[in-house]
Amino acid sequence: MKNLLVLVAAMGLVAANVQSQEAELPGSPPAWFLDEIATLTSGSGRWLADNSQYRNENEPYEAYATEWKSAFDGMSISGRLFGIIDGKEVAEFWQFRQYWHPGEKKAVVEQFGWGGTVGIGSAWRDGDETRSDQSFFGINGSVNRTGHVSSFPDSDTHVTASFNIVGGEWQPQRVYTWRRDANPE
Repeated sequence: MKNLLVLVAAMGLVAANVQSQEAELPGSPPAWFLDEIATLTSGSGRWLADNSQYRNENEPYEAYATEWKSAFDGMSISGRLFGIIDGKEVAEFWQFRQYWHPGEKKAVVEQFGWGGTVGIGSAWRDGDETRSDQSFFGINGSVNRTGHVSSFPDSDTHVTASFNIVGGEWQPQRVYTWRRDANPE
């Protein structure tokens, strides 16, 4: 029994030492990246944004929702974006993946959507905001650049602004205020 207790204690010390070393390794993700993953995935991991400002005949969604799940000890995140009509999920538009690339020492952002569209780029911290710059590739050969600027005014609010990036100029598109959904269906 004594040997078992010594083994368990030793395993705990090794695990604590490995975690301590991981935090100090040169390829480790920065705190802002891990904090955003923790914030997006806490609680239900589901966020809702009103779409009334942009709703029209071709875009009938009253709201959009995102759902986020962390993986690998909170060091990466996957998610999806979908539309809501009459309080019900009606269409999924994007799937997301974000992770820290230890070799390049940067956050990688990937999106996958209808028609084979793939977006890939990076994200970085700029003061109190996170910025991302992605290139979207269509199977028809099209390539478009899109940027996002996001912030968390509080733990239950996430604001995102989207931009078309043309010739290096960030042209404003939409702004959404996402609220944490405390009671998803």
